[in-house]
Amino acid sequence: MNIDRDEMQAMAQILHNLWFERPSEGLMEMVAEIPFAEQWPLGDSSPEVMQACELMDKQSATMDELLLDYTRLFVGPGVPLCPPWGSVYLCETGLLNDVSTQALVAFYRESGLELDSTRNEPVDHLGLMLAVIANALATEEGAIPAFMDSYDDVAFSTAWTARLLREYLMPFAPKCIELLAANAKTDFYRALAPLTLNYLQTLQAQLEAQLVSHKSDTMH
Repeated sequence: MNIDRDEMQAMAQILHNLWFERPSEGLMEMVAEIPFAEQWPLGDSSPEVMQACELMDKQSATMDELLLDYTRLFVGPGVPLCPPWGSVYLCETGLLNDVSTQALVAFYRESGLELDSTRNEPVDHLGLMLAVIANALATEEGAIPAFMDSYDDVAFSTAWTARLLREYLMPFAPKCIELLAANAKTDFYRALAPLTLNYLQTLQAQLEAQLVSHKSDTMH
């Protein structure tokens, strides 16, 4: 299944919002306006994804239930049940802002990319990385999401985005998403797990295929 760039960008932005934003009336109004089962571009990619789309459409948790689930999964108190930061999974210490985080910071800096630091989150938050992917896939200036202090000089090439996934996101995302699926109490967050994993796997496969195709073309 090959999904066009605009649709992949839109899905990244939606998934970013669902991972990064606390449940609010505005967020839930946005979700309610999306007929996932009918219009999610990857809805037909597997029965599990279609079931997740249907759960999103039918979810009926109260705001208090959603906030409680969000907090226990991603915030704490104590160690959250689904830590959304890469270094927790990739570094032996399990601490925030460890070596893997600094490697991602260096990768961004080498590319000329700076993230908006108004919300004090490590840059390897899965939701923030989805925002960067949304930027990388944006084809029109008006479609570029927030969180970027500087992106005018960033070459968001297919190779750059594929490297972000291959080296910095996918080494931890499946485990993080597995914890989300195992610990979510609401249909909303239970559905977010397969939607995210399926999206990331599909995007990575498409980008890697494009790189192979481009390499083949240049050799002829």
